[in-house]
Amino acid sequence: MIHGVWLHNNRAAAWGTIPAQQRAFEAWLVSLPPGLDIELAARRQIAEIDRRLPGHPDVQYLRLLLSAFAGSETAH
Repeated sequence: MIHGVWLHNNRAAAWGTIPAQQRAFEAWLVSLPPGLDIELAARRQIAEIDRRLPGHPDVQYLRLLLSAFAGSETAH
C-alpha cells in the first residue's frame, strides 16, 4: 500500500467523520439546481464568504474547496 494512502486512511478512521467544512461544501454542491453554472455559483459563494467573514480562519478551507470550482482568480 502506498504510504500516503495508508496514512490518509488511518487518519480518516481516527477522525471517524468528514470535517465540517467538507460537509458544508458537499451540502452546497448537491443543493445546486441542475444546469446551474457551478463556476458562477462558486464565485458568488466566495464573494459571500469574503463579504461576511473576510480572512476568517474557520472558512478558509471551505473557500479553497469553492475556489477549485470558481477558477484560479479566486484563490488566495
